[in-house]
Amino acid sequence: MKRYLKTIRSKEAVEKMLEHIKPLEGEEYLPTYKCRGRISSRPIYAQISNPPFMCTAMDGYATDYEKTLQADLTSPLSLTKYKEAAPVNTGDPLPKGTNAVIMVEDVEDADSFITIRKPVYLWQNVRMIGEDIIEGDMLIPTNHKISVFDIGMLISGGVSHIHVRKKPKIVIIPTGKELIDPYNPPGLPSKSGGLIDFNSYMLLNLAEDTGFEGTISEIAYTKEDLQRNIKNAIDEFDVMLINAGSSAGREDYTEETIKELGTLVFHGISMMPGKPAMFGMVKGKPVFGIPGYPVSASLTFSTFVKPLYDKMTGSSSIKAYINCITPYKIPSRLGIEEIIRVNLIENQGVYYAIPLPRGASIFSSMARADGLVRIPEDVEGFSEGEEIPCELLTNKGALKRRIHIIGSHDLSLDVLRDMIKAHHTGVDIISTHTGSLSGIIAMSKDVAYVCTTHVLDEKEKTYNIPAIQKYLPDKPCMLIHIAKRLQGLLVRKENPRGIKGIGDLSRPDVKFINRQSGSGTRILFDALLKENGIEKHQINGYEKEESTHTAIGILVRESIADTGIAIYSMAKVFSLDFIPLAEEDYDLLVSKEFAEDRRFNLLMDLINSDEFKQRLEQLGGYNTEETGRIKYVHGSRQKQIGFCAAFSVNCEL
Repeated sequence: MKRYLKTIRSKEAVEKMLEHIKPLEGEEYLPTYKCRGRISSRPIYAQISNPPFMCTAMDGYATDYEKTLQADLTSPLSLTKYKEAAPVNTGDPLPKGTNAVIMVEDVEDADSFITIRKPVYLWQNVRMIGEDIIEGDMLIPTNHKISVFDIGMLISGGVSHIHVRKKPKIVIIPTGKELIDPYNPPGLPSKSGGLIDFNSYMLLNLAEDTGFEGTISEIAYTKEDLQRNIKNAIDEFDVMLINAGSSAGREDYTEETIKELGTLVFHGISMMPGKPAMFGMVKGKPVFGIPGYPVSASLTFSTFVKPLYDKMTGSSSIKAYINCITPYKIPSRLGIEEIIRVNLIENQGVYYAIPLPRGASIFSSMARADGLVRIPEDVEGFSEGEEIPCELLTNKGALKRRIHIIGSHDLSLDVLRDMIKAHHTGVDIISTHTGSLSGIIAMSKDVAYVCTTHVLDEKEKTYNIPAIQKYLPDKPCMLIHIAKRLQGLLVRKENPRGIKGIGDLSRPDVKFINRQSGSGTRILFDALLKENGIEKHQINGYEKEESTHTAIGILVRESIADTGIAIYSMAKVFSLDFIPLAEEDYDLLVSKEFAEDRRFNLLMDLINSDEFKQRLEQLGGYNTEETGRIKYVHGSRQKQIGFCAAFSVNCEL
């Protein structure tokens, strides 16, 4: 009788196994709808905006909102059908010359005219072009596992085919003289002997659920059968899984066979069930020997084969429930159960739920969600700081491994995300575009540990440091320079409105599109208005807000607005002209706790890399001469010195 006396811990066994596994080479170009569960091999960008045109959000009548301003309950207003009010259905393109939709429920209808008793406002019941997805947005980074919701998002963004990593092939080799395959030939064993081989079919489904293309070989009844099956499979398959024969019995040939054909890495794990598991390499291909008992087989598969798949393909996936905290109030209506899509931020073991766009038409937020929060019908929302349950749509372990950045939007975040997924497949970068000040305030509440910011102080003419001193007086943190970037006005090619600078924005014939309150771009814009003696009410569209530079770009390109303030790279992305206004510092603010985390080092390596700088320069409008420089360390002088020493940082104190 053989024995396996040198058992090792499961964690050590997994580490030993992964040392021998290399990412699978090769990719396929497939129809998007066939890629559920596949792994992206390249970043994927939206080909069109969704919606691709201004469209109606309700059934009713499209009109020019200014024609409705005189309507009220006591003085109803009549509009001529087709001439002043065009009948429309939900999803129709917005007719030319109209900018609002009157809901059919608010209309008293007659043959040739309609009557209304209240006005509508600009863009009411209208879906803006690019409301959900904007052409050119990176929808999926490299090494992302494609979900059902991702497929819907990609197709809605005009992506009909995508590049995905080659699907790894696994063969399950059953062993044992007692086994009978219930399908070949079909039938059941007699009472006198034989056991149904159900393990192989269980393992096949586990493998396919994980993402493998699986096959079951003929049953190996002898050692010679097992050797022949391995030799026949070695060139076609990426992984071999031998079921049973891994223990210490006289007819357990797996260890001996792996040694004869290749190298045995380990045999024996200090876990129950699953102790007899083994792993080796044959001609560069991983071979597992797993126990024949079904519980042992399934647990061994989960312990070893799933991590192997992740290493081969750069993916990971587990589903669970967690409790999380609401960082601010989440309102909801009584009488209806509402399901909120959320991003989750893990900070020192506490999870915070950041709601994503809630509109029924915002499908991309489903694909980007980390979880779902259900608000019961008898609850009028959740208060700030409330603990609530969350149904996970992502791997809980991935939440701890990823970097969640709150604050200002910039294309450099897409570049960093794609780079970190390409170089460190177990780590991801998620960015939530709340604006610079909101990001800093989230750090003050310990909701976030990293934010991007470009807040201009009007008095000192300095970026970010005064805001840190004001909003984070007692919080040790560090400010790192990402790049200087150009902010300016986007206009259509050949500048049809003849806009020369910020002074032209007060002209009544110029339609403007603004960034959201609290964003660094909005703070800069307001400062420029003040310098030029322009009042906010003089600007047609000042109150119309968007949360990203890409949204500004698409709305200008499609003539929804004549101009808007955004970074230079948007002009290049959307083939627009650009009127420069200012160069600003776009920086990364990190907490002391995050700076002590290994993810910080990964992030800094990327920011300081030549690849990152080159990709920013290719986008246009970025100056990377000081990229990666530590600009400021916040806290007492003693804390600053300790901070710098701990991370070998050169700082001007």
